Amino acid sequence: MIIKKMTATFGKLNQAVLTPAPGLTVITAPNEGGKSTWTAFLKAMLFGLDTRERDRSGFLADKNHYQPWSGAPMSGELELEWQGRGILLRRFSTKAGPFQGFEAVYTASGDPVPGLTAANAGPMLTGMVREVFVRSALIAQNSTAVSSAPELEQRIAALATSGQEDVSFSATQRTLKDWHNRRQANRSTGLIPELNRQLDQVQASLRAMEQARLLRDQATEHLGRLRVEEQELTGQLEVHRRLAQKDLNRRYAQAVESLARARAQRDALPEPDGEFAGLTAQQARERARNQAPEREDARDQTAAQTGLLRRRKGLLRATAVLVPLLGFGGLAGVIAGFLTRIIPVLALGFAGMFLAVGLSLLFVSRIGQIDRTLARLSRAEQANRDGDAGAALSQRAEAYADWLTLRDRLEDEVRHCRERAEDLKSQGGREADTLEHLAPPPYSLPETQQRLERCRLETARWQTQLDQAIGALRTDPLDLEAQRDQLLDQLEVRTQEASALDQTLDALEHANGILRERFSPPLNETAARLFAELTGSAYRRLSLNRDFTASAARTGDSLPHDALYLSSGTADQLYLAVRLALCQLTAPDVPVVLDDVLASFDDTRAQLALDCLARLSQDRQILLFTCHSREAQWARTHQAAVCTL
Repeated sequence: MIIKKMTATFGKLNQAVLTPAPGLTVITAPNEGGKSTWTAFLKAMLFGLDTRERDRSGFLADKNHYQPWSGAPMSGELELEWQGRGILLRRFSTKAGPFQGFEAVYTASGDPVPGLTAANAGPMLTGMVREVFVRSALIAQNSTAVSSAPELEQRIAALATSGQEDVSFSATQRTLKDWHNRRQANRSTGLIPELNRQLDQVQASLRAMEQARLLRDQATEHLGRLRVEEQELTGQLEVHRRLAQKDLNRRYAQAVESLARARAQRDALPEPDGEFAGLTAQQARERARNQAPEREDARDQTAAQTGLLRRRKGLLRATAVLVPLLGFGGLAGVIAGFLTRIIPVLALGFAGMFLAVGLSLLFVSRIGQIDRTLARLSRAEQANRDGDAGAALSQRAEAYADWLTLRDRLEDEVRHCRERAEDLKSQGGREADTLEHLAPPPYSLPETQQRLERCRLETARWQTQLDQAIGALRTDPLDLEAQRDQLLDQLEVRTQEASALDQTLDALEHANGILRERFSPPLNETAARLFAELTGSAYRRLSLNRDFTASAARTGDSLPHDALYLSSGTADQLYLAVRLALCQLTAPDVPVVLDDVLASFDDTRAQLALDCLARLSQDRQILLFTCHSREAQWARTHQAAVCTL
């Protein structure tokens, strides 16, 4: 595969174009010039963006990290040559997310490339999955060291053993551990702990059923005794009710009898004196006194009568003259005031009319008083003539007052007896009574009610326990016993499987130890040769472990040193050699992308590295991004392609 052209709207890149050469291309740019962005863009064009990735503390997901600064939708084109034909890949943003749209066509015809999709574009074009690509052909800034992955391990295992690329110790070990964990990960998770929990539940259910049978028998016995006691107490309560009814009937009959006697006494009362019928005692006495006045001197009475008659006559004359005069004068003033609309005249008119009305009322009242006084003087004169008749009338008034007092007392007694009888009747009292003989119960009414309430509460409690016991016994114990036996069988099978998996894991560990002793000699040989070339033969021996940790020995030294003991520049050269060896052995036709990998190299070893890359670029395309000018100067001197961002 050869990259022809890249066009990116990605991060800081806005419709930016990069056109590398087929062999080695040195791409120079200052810091923040977009070198790492181009590297991430190439990876995204081949393998897509993971939209499920989320931001974390100190880390931005690629879908957010490389959102175009211009605000335009994320998009890009990758023009390349694959299997001798030109292909154009396009990725663009859709509603599903950035870079979720995909298109792959032949450059010459524009026809879609059969079988090439957004998901398989990278593996199909490079021949490797994403994990292998980023651990071999794509060397990002500050990421020269190689990390392990099952996919890369499978690819390397093919070099060391049978050539089967689907074999991986770590993947197989993880699969076996997953199987083992599904059976028993620890004391609380896995099939075996779950079977133990289910078995405990079944056995607990069997024990609960046995306890439920005992509780059912005990509850049945207590309920039988309590129901007999409840019937006895209910009978005693009925006797108390009948005794109370009998006593109520007796008191009601007495009240009815008292009411009848009171009514008889009231009805036997004689008729009152007709002279005072309908009057109160006070009114009767007043009438007696008014009809029997004290004797007065006849001459004083005659003089008084004469003076009163003269005053009455004068009042009648004043009424006949003064009242009409004021009335008609006021009426004339009112009419004149309305016609002339003179308010004072109108007010005087109304005042005259009101004065006429007031004087007429005053004169009428005074004439009435004089008439009443004249009548009293007349009665006094008659009483003087009939003195003995007044004394008899007073005695009759006192007798009438005594009659009223007796009548009121009898009426109060009748009302009281009637109210008592009605109250007892509302309580259920009846005149008819039974002649049955009832023996009093052994307990009083409150004691009987209290005992009955306790008995009913106890009955309800035992009934609840009986219902619970019956509910617990609805499950067939034979089903539970069969379930227990089935769980025991499953537990035995799972336990044997877990034991077999333990033995298999031990055997796999042993086999892995043997394999580690001869792990990938071709990779070690190729990496050692490249490491010697990068260091000017300062190091000739290199050993790489399965987890890709490395050790190296200087020329002339007998013992190798772990990479941790090397300087940072030499360590970068060691892992660059490993990376290039991985590319040669796992993906010989895939372009190699290097992002500032020579930053820690001194000038001598940087030139050695460039010579090595130039030699390797004869068989594959290599893109070297750098922020230094020495790589560009070397490229111009050696006729290598140079691009400036």
